[in-house]
Amino acid sequence: MDHTLQRTSVRYGLLRVGDQVAAFSATQKEGLMDTIKLPKGGTIRLFEAPPKGFKPTEAEERELALYGLAPRPTWNERLMKRWQAKYQKKLNFMRPAFRRMDYKRHRLPGKAGSKVVHGVETSNIWSGAVVHAPQGKQMKWVESEWTVPNAFPPPGAIPGVWYSASTWIGIDGDGSPDVLQAGCDSDVMNFIFGTMRQLNPWWEWFPEGTFWISNFPVSQGDTMSCLICGDAGSNTSARIYLMNDTNGAHASFAVTAPSGTTLEGNCAEWIVESLEIDTSVPELASYGAMYFDACNSGTTDNTFLNAGNANTMNMLDSNGNVISEGVIENQTLVRCTYEGPLP
Repeated sequence: MDHTLQRTSVRYGLLRVGDQVAAFSATQKEGLMDTIKLPKGGTIRLFEAPPKGFKPTEAEERELALYGLAPRPTWNERLMKRWQAKYQKKLNFMRPAFRRMDYKRHRLPGKAGSKVVHGVETSNIWSGAVVHAPQGKQMKWVESEWTVPNAFPPPGAIPGVWYSASTWIGIDGDGSPDVLQAGCDSDVMNFIFGTMRQLNPWWEWFPEGTFWISNFPVSQGDTMSCLICGDAGSNTSARIYLMNDTNGAHASFAVTAPSGTTLEGNCAEWIVESLEIDTSVPELASYGAMYFDACNSGTTDNTFLNAGNANTMNMLDSNGNVISEGVIENQTLVRCTYEGPLP
């Protein structure tokens, strides 16, 4: 029996940080959203909800900023067409709610390889593609869309242990001590009564913890879109835009970095990650193959970079075997394939 959990989990209650309940949400006061303070000094700020009947494609730029919609990329014709296609759809503009996930541990990759153009890097937890900023430049934004994979226990999976394929995009992390990222975890566990699955859309500014976006609806096979933009003139604040292209859910929020952390802008990436969930080692789920499309990014001076400028990254097990492979299919398409043990 397959017990699929969406937006709920047997492990989620109210998680406490000191005396604060970390089931984060925000309330509206005089047209502005309260700021949510995070344990390590970062913050989340939500946007005012757009009025009923609001049409993003007809809105002024100040209205887009007020209601938390992505700005028009007027400087790039192809990106502008993508923006129009996304925002002319009927959307459900949501006020996201957050819960801290202390028992899920994202971390920076180990065993990074060379960073030559079109080279292959290796990691013990990441696979996909990473583009490095040209010398003297800083990455400022990254985007993509992908289909949320269905996770399966690998051969020999231990009952009661979660296995995960976390799909996400981000800025920094490969050669820097921070990473700003957002995506969705596809988790699976065998137990005495069958197989349990859970999907957790989330965001993180490492080394701050991971925060589950608990009311964002997502199912296996849905197409998710994400855009992460650093704020102009700042390396400690950014905005995250999430969209479920399948059901029309749209969530956005502004974030600031944890204390002592800045966005270095050394790279941007499109990644499948193996997570530590209640274990001392990452456990990768069998996820088949998935694709990151529209793999675009840019620097502070509007230098445009995509997957065609990137390195691939392969995930290795403890014996040095590739268990998840990243392949650049074309200028904007990255394929990730599970290469671990099969039944």
